[in-house]
Amino acid sequence: MRNEDEAFADIIKQEFDEQWSPPSAPEPELPPPPQSQPLPDFHLNLYDDEESYRDVPRTVWKMAPWVKRGLILIAVGVVITFLRIFIPALPIWIGWVAIACFIAGVGMCIWYVTHTHNDDNDEGVV
Repeated sequence: MRNEDEAFADIIKQEFDEQWSPPSAPEPELPPPPQSQPLPDFHLNLYDDEESYRDVPRTVWKMAPWVKRGLILIAVGVVITFLRIFIPALPIWIGWVAIACFIAGVGMCIWYVTHTHNDDNDEGVV
């Protein structure tokens, strides 16, 4: 099968007795290759000064004594509850002790969080 340009050239030659050649597309000008430039020294400073930065504690075990005691009471309440579920022969008052431990532990943790003031001057940080 012939090329479309050749077919069109034949039609033009037959009808108008002229030679026709397809226009050649101009070669596109390529932009010069980009010059490699060193990247600028980028330093993002999230804080106004170095003094406002403070490290986050790396371990969970650096808790206040009241929080530790509260978490221990919560754990004791949960363990006693599971024991009461899986060993039904235990007396009923042990279930009430588990509930009291859990409520006391949660209460101690909430009290500590609401009554502790941070002296690091966190301005609006939640």
